Amino acid sequence: MAKPEIESGQALTLSQLSDDVLDKLRRAATTDAELSARLIVEEVTGIEPRLFPLEQDRPVTQGAVVRADAMTIRRAQGEPLQYVLGHWPFRYLDLAVDARALIPRPETEVVAGFVINLLQSLSRDDARKLIVSDMGTGSGAIALSIAHEVLHAEIHATDVSKEALSLARSNLAGLGRSAARVQLYQGDWFHALPDELCGTLDALISNPPYVSPDYELPSAVADWEPSDALIGGIDGFAYLEYITRNGRQWLRPGGWLVLECGSDQAVRLRNLAIARGYSEVVIKADLAGNDRAVIARRPLDDVETQHLSAASVALHSGNLVVAPTDTLPGLLARYFDTEAVKASYRAKQRPFTEPVPVLVSGVQQADQLVELDVSSRRLIERHWPGALTVVARRRDGTDPVHGRTTLGVRCPEPGWLRLLIDDVGPVTGSSANLHGIETLNSAQDAAAELSASVYYVIPGLSPGGTASTVVDVTGDTPVVLRAGPIEEIELKLDT
Repeated sequence: MAKPEIESGQALTLSQLSDDVLDKLRRAATTDAELSARLIVEEVTGIEPRLFPLEQDRPVTQGAVVRADAMTIRRAQGEPLQYVLGHWPFRYLDLAVDARALIPRPETEVVAGFVINLLQSLSRDDARKLIVSDMGTGSGAIALSIAHEVLHAEIHATDVSKEALSLARSNLAGLGRSAARVQLYQGDWFHALPDELCGTLDALISNPPYVSPDYELPSAVADWEPSDALIGGIDGFAYLEYITRNGRQWLRPGGWLVLECGSDQAVRLRNLAIARGYSEVVIKADLAGNDRAVIARRPLDDVETQHLSAASVALHSGNLVVAPTDTLPGLLARYFDTEAVKASYRAKQRPFTEPVPVLVSGVQQADQLVELDVSSRRLIERHWPGALTVVARRRDGTDPVHGRTTLGVRCPEPGWLRLLIDDVGPVTGSSANLHGIETLNSAQDAAAELSASVYYVIPGLSPGGTASTVVDVTGDTPVVLRAGPIEEIELKLDT
């Protein structure tokens, strides 16, 4: 322990205390010894950082020396600097931090900035109250930053940990008047939120546990920070998937989902968001250039839930559904229900030897059906969801209806349609018309023209125009089989 006074009876100076703390941390092989020593001494003396270099000869009190010794021991034993100090900055706030919650990190500051920018943009366009949920709030860093920076935001923050929420309440108490717009709930994800919030959220943000249990964390993290806030299920993706699958219904049409994730999870998370019917799905990088978040939006033109539920029941029961797609009204049948597919052929009076496209919710469903190489995946990434049908080799031999070894797959643009397909499985999606007859743009009118009755019709109009562009990827070079809305130059088939 450092002595409060040197042998001459003089009190230790700021410089001497700093040297003593730094020496102890270096001997303990502390990785950031210089930074830790500086911040510990600033903390115990109360000297402002800007004045620190000018006050090196200032005497320090015995109390400051005792505190510095205690904090130095903790830091030398490996306890994170943030916990040792008991507080840490996050954007414009200084937050209390301890082992009850994760340490707020710069990556999360960036992710919080994404949703704050979105909300501020909404505030400029609409002066109404904005409703936001921060799920797994921990110390409250994200929720409190939103409340501090977005004046019209009402924040509902959740955490399953009572201890973490206790820390968040401590931070909330120091927020001032903005604290009145923050509500804290203890519980498991969406179960913690009041039911009346379902379908009302302008934004849903979360930094959930997303570390795989197989990943070797640094000891400073593994030994000190709460593991329940780090490990995301069997492969680290469980909570990301849960929030993405269930969050859509909690957003209002046009509401935003913002999820922090690991850099190796971003593409998988983006593909899942597309399959679950989100629009404007993008991957965002942190300050280090690593993929760190996925942002997605619930489409403004969502179909009513009652129509989706009825269509799902119909398809699961082996019946036919007509729905407006992004090109023409489609006649839908579950692809894995061979009898239903045959019924769709008969309704169109289409020869069984002629294949029909299969609609998938995204690349994951496509992978179940066909073989996709690297170039095919690049093509899909650029143009799905959209008016592109990719003809590839079928994974399991010949098709049971048309008998070919290839299959055309497409991921449609409407988010509600992808959501339906993700729930029921791939569906055949030929145009809802008699074979060789022009398709009507109204789903109701198109259904009435078929030669067999359709169990359910999702009402609406398709934009019409040409059917999707069809590209064969079975050879060494992709080949356009049918021209469509996507021109050959847009496909970049030579790359």
